[in-house]
Amino acid sequence: MNETFDSFPPVYSFRNLSRWRRALIIWGVLVFAALLFVVLTWSAFFVYVRPGEHLTKIAKDGTPLTPGHVLAEAGQKGILREVLGEGWHFVLPIVYATEKEKNTDVPAGKVGIVTALGGKLLPPGRVLAERADDPKDEEQGLQRQVLPPGSYRINLRGYKVELIDATEIKPGYVGVRRRLLGHDGKSRFAENDSEKGILREVLQPGLYYINTKEFEVIKAEVGIFQTPFHYDLRPEANTAITFTCKGGFPISMDCTVEWETLPEDMPELVAEYGSRLSIEKTVIEVQAHSIGRDKGIDYGVQDFLEGSKREKFQADFTQELVRVGRAKNVTVHSAFIRNLVIPEAYLKPIRDKQIAGETEITNKAKEITAQTVAEVEREKQMVEQRVAEVEADTTRLVAGIERQADNIGTRTESEVEKLKAEYDAQIAALDSRRRQVSGGAEAEVTMLTETAKSGLYQLKMDVFQHDGDAFLRYSLSEQLNPKMVLRLFHSGSGTFWTNLEGKGISLMLPAAGIAPAPVPASK
Repeated sequence: MNETFDSFPPVYSFRNLSRWRRALIIWGVLVFAALLFVVLTWSAFFVYVRPGEHLTKIAKDGTPLTPGHVLAEAGQKGILREVLGEGWHFVLPIVYATEKEKNTDVPAGKVGIVTALGGKLLPPGRVLAERADDPKDEEQGLQRQVLPPGSYRINLRGYKVELIDATEIKPGYVGVRRRLLGHDGKSRFAENDSEKGILREVLQPGLYYINTKEFEVIKAEVGIFQTPFHYDLRPEANTAITFTCKGGFPISMDCTVEWETLPEDMPELVAEYGSRLSIEKTVIEVQAHSIGRDKGIDYGVQDFLEGSKREKFQADFTQELVRVGRAKNVTVHSAFIRNLVIPEAYLKPIRDKQIAGETEITNKAKEITAQTVAEVEREKQMVEQRVAEVEADTTRLVAGIERQADNIGTRTESEVEKLKAEYDAQIAALDSRRRQVSGGAEAEVTMLTETAKSGLYQLKMDVFQHDGDAFLRYSLSEQLNPKMVLRLFHSGSGTFWTNLEGKGISLMLPAAGIAPAPVPASK
């Protein structure tokens, strides 16, 4: 065999194997370096913002900030106004520095009051800043608008947020707003947005997000109320309306005043008096005592004891209290006087006089009662006597009636027997008369019947001229069958019987109730 090594497949040498290993190591180093570069550059150029946070960027270079501003706009150096929300964001580390801040959360039932730390100065006469769509027009200071419940991305480098409770107006109350900021107006009411004072429009029950730095909300109770005035012997518990009547006697009055405050009147009432208790003390209580003194002096003590005069005093008192309340924006519905306390010094003579009069009337009544009792007793005895007399008369009358009944019974039986005998005799006579008349009538009927028959025979004989044969034939004809048919026919030569052949004639007479056989028509 002439084989050489060249005929076999090539075999890699150790030198070739080392070359491949070096190549793999080099590529591995390059890939690792690339990955390391990506990781390093990613963390350097990309920033991740978690939910509930935002990213604030700080420009390292740019134009200076606008005077008065603390936040920079695009192209300016400083803290940028615009913030970035959740997620990954690409940021050049050479141009910007970054900081993460939590979002501003306003929970339910709270309100956020915002103060801008930079911006344009407020115009003269205005104390609250307004929000602007253009950042260049942003105003510095306390902002009028507030933040309702929610989550907000606010750059806390340029704004300060204060959380306070929302204003709640409960049922039965209204809210009266007093503006705290601004310049003083001509009255206690704010006529425009720049004046201090009370607003005429009230807040109905509900939840309101109000800037409490700008407004004070006064919660005023509305509705119908009652103010009682009660007389008590203890001075510390006595709240009665006391006045001096005509004649100089002091009068104390128990009274209940029902009054109402309307929502639309509360701004005036709050401006004038304040709370409901102040309204009650200043308007109701003071005016009730004052009107009681003014009206009470026109009436005497005796007037308060008479129904008509007392009603007139109550009507005068109520009308005047309603008028005064209306002038002070309080609606008075009624003033009910429960009791009037009159001095004992005046009541004692009247009471003694009335007691004496009542005692005299009572004694007269007792005297009349005694007389009446005696008369009743006398009348009772007379009634008992009369009852005895009536019972005796009744017994006597009952006995007489019973005797009369017995006599009438005996007499009635005899009269009935007598009448019965008389009726029997009359019936017998009538029956005899009936039989006599009936017999005569029957005899007469028989005679008339026979006479009629003999007359009929006589008439028949006269008709037949006393021919006995003709009368006999007539009599026989009456006895013939009425259904008998007589036919006359002419017989020819031959015998009688032969001529009857084929003529359909039968010499047999049909019996009564049997129809004769049909006779064929003559040819």
